[in-house]
Amino acid sequence: MTSFRAVAEAWIASREHCSGSLGRIKFWIDQFGDTIISEISDDDVDQALVNLERRGKLRGGIGSRAGEPTGQPLSGATVNRFVSTLGGIFKYARSVRAVRRSVIPPTRGIEKYPEPANPDKYLRAEEVDRLITFARVIDSSWGRLPALIIMGYHTGYRIGALKKLRWRDIDFEDRTATVLTTKNGRPNIVPLTIRCIDELNKIPKGPLDELVFRSDRKREKAFCHDSLFKKVCKEARLDGRTFHWLRHGCGSALASAGTSQAQIMAVMGHQTLLASARYMHNNVDDKRAVISRVFQ
Repeated sequence: MTSFRAVAEAWIASREHCSGSLGRIKFWIDQFGDTIISEISDDDVDQALVNLERRGKLRGGIGSRAGEPTGQPLSGATVNRFVSTLGGIFKYARSVRAVRRSVIPPTRGIEKYPEPANPDKYLRAEEVDRLITFARVIDSSWGRLPALIIMGYHTGYRIGALKKLRWRDIDFEDRTATVLTTKNGRPNIVPLTIRCIDELNKIPKGPLDELVFRSDRKREKAFCHDSLFKKVCKEARLDGRTFHWLRHGCGSALASAGTSQAQIMAVMGHQTLLASARYMHNNVDDKRAVISRVFQ
């Protein structure tokens, strides 16, 4: 039973690391320390990333204030480098048998942060409608992709959160969905639109403890949507889109409608302004379009 600290320190000793890499490794050691490396979960990594966002940038240099928080947020590219560093530590752990080769690193399901936020990487309402149109035809076996798509777009839930939903988490009377454990470690309750409810009602209901978006073959596991979603995107001439674009589409639609940044944070479960700020470009663009029409 090997601790994370022992593996990370061995990784440091095994090769040359730049100062930036060493700083990132130190962060992960501070987060996980003497925790048995094989017991670190993706939820643990999610919480550590929340801690990282809260900490923000540190002062550089060698002065007395070096290493102190600056109060400035980290860029998405920087956060991704922290995740990559942690992935490297787990890869090393597998190579020296500190964990079994069959162990899936907890970084595997961590979605990349925008590098930087790209205003074009979101799905528009008409594109979502097109996806659902093709999903009804292509998804003839599983039959839940239209509901998964509209839930992703109308709630802003990440795919991981949607796949954790059980029937007990859906309140059809109050039209709400509850994810007890989200990326930031807090429960998130979102209202469901009539369209979400309609699509969910088309799915055969299971026991309250059953996953809403379960696998056909293994009822206790979530369905692997990737290949099916890619096929639907291709048929809809939306190649290259990922499911996460639905979440960005939700945030962009809210911003375009004039929703405040604080309200977007609440709907999407953000804990930092950095996360929701990426959507505000649409609000500005819409205002610019209005002004340009009025003031020639």
